Amino acid sequence: MNISELRLELEEDLAWRLEELRHLRNCLLGGSAVDQWEAKSMRAILVMQYAHLEGFTRNALSMYVDLINELGLLAHEVHPQLLASALAAEFKELTAASADPALESEGKLTRRAKSHVSFLGRLRELSNSPLSIAAELAVSTEMNLGNDVLRRNLYMLGIPEDRVERSQYVAIEFVKTTRNDIAHGSRKEVIKAGLFEAHRKKCEQFMSDLARIITTAASEEWFRVSAASE
Repeated sequence: MNISELRLELEEDLAWRLEELRHLRNCLLGGSAVDQWEAKSMRAILVMQYAHLEGFTRNALSMYVDLINELGLLAHEVHPQLLASALAAEFKELTAASADPALESEGKLTRRAKSHVSFLGRLRELSNSPLSIAAELAVSTEMNLGNDVLRRNLYMLGIPEDRVERSQYVAIEFVKTTRNDIAHGSRKEVIKAGLFEAHRKKCEQFMSDLARIITTAASEEWFRVSAASE
């Protein structure tokens, strides 16, 4: 995948998501004055917006990972965060080995020692072979896409978190929290139209900005140790 192909894929993924959100908004709110917007309509839009926020963020970052993998870089060529992302499965195994009851006969200390040696063996392999990052492990939204999860994902891919505006982090957190409240049956009060509109616009702008950030990160190779990412 080259930069032009990455940009095109990001634009296509973003376009249909924004179109679907606009269609839903027009259907539910288009014919009403702002002061007559129904809470159930705004809630439905926010639930759909969260789905697209999470989906687009995961896809965009995964495309970035695919591009990095195709370059066949060595461990010493990339920032430590990228190496840590490449070792995501090994970090997971380190924890699992210590807690696996099937290996209990070996003793806790022996299991820990073996897992450490196995980890270092894998680290040695990575030092002499092209880096390969599993996007499904490195790009994680399993705790729901919010402020902390987004910052973590950007950090692990070597993308400075301040490339995303503070107000957008706040908006994403609002949409995530509202979506969770609705899922749990606790969000029944009226949502203020002004608050709804402000966060809706910020989240849509975030998706557009993320496409630009990913394209810039790829073209300027922020993942390389020698790249200037500030």
